[in-house]
Amino acid sequence: MAAFTVAIPVYNGERSLAEALRSIAVQNLDGVEVLVSDNASTDGTAAILAEWQDRLPLRVIRRTQTLPMRDHFNALLDDVTSEAYMLLCHDDYLADPAALDLAQAALRDNPDVASVYCDLVYVDDQRRTLAHRRFSRSGRFDPDATGRKCLASGRNLFGIPIAIRRSALGETRYGDDFLYAMDIDLSWSLASKGGAFHIDRPLIANRYSNDNMTWKLLGTTLSEYLGLARKHGSAPGAIGRARLAAVCQFVTAQKLAFRYYARARAWLG
Repeated sequence: MAAFTVAIPVYNGERSLAEALRSIAVQNLDGVEVLVSDNASTDGTAAILAEWQDRLPLRVIRRTQTLPMRDHFNALLDDVTSEAYMLLCHDDYLADPAALDLAQAALRDNPDVASVYCDLVYVDDQRRTLAHRRFSRSGRFDPDATGRKCLASGRNLFGIPIAIRRSALGETRYGDDFLYAMDIDLSWSLASKGGAFHIDRPLIANRYSNDNMTWKLLGTTLSEYLGLARKHGSAPGAIGRARLAAVCQFVTAQKLAFRYYARARAWLG
């Protein structure tokens, strides 16, 4: 049995899936399984996976019908059997050849840590760097305090997990009430299972494109952050709601501005 799984949920990913797989192929793959869940794609995804079948320790699950995104992610988590895993969206990729080694070392050296995070690099469709997301932390940090800071800032201050211990995950899954904030909800839920660790290197490239689900979900920001407050803390009063609404509106404006910046970069070449 593999010790670590890179789990990739994909739907119609022919434009970027091969890039994600290439970023894994340059890693140290001792004890690593690549688990891809094809969510009944209708494009060339299956052909790409067939090309990579003998080039990676690859296990492919083909869904017979397309599941909603959250259900697909949860179904994929049910199929992970290794001691630890990371979930890599098919349009993202590993930004450092040492990413998996560093992630597994962080878990090995910190046996009470439930999840590991890292700095990020934002890229466009052509892999051009748009920005670096640095979290200004290194080593162990308090995940519960980070969750509360997410509420105060209207932003995901956890980042993207590059490793999660499956024993800590247990039966925890992406919650039914969240899509925009589903990553925050899962990371915060893991806070009760153990500590968190941060690697201050950009190990994951997060792609910004017009296809990102983020743009479709921006209108749900306030309702989902209120849901986070109710689930993990306490429901805010009238003043707290007004403050959170202002914060979410400001962050939404920032995200839209970044989207226009990315579009301008693409147009200018």
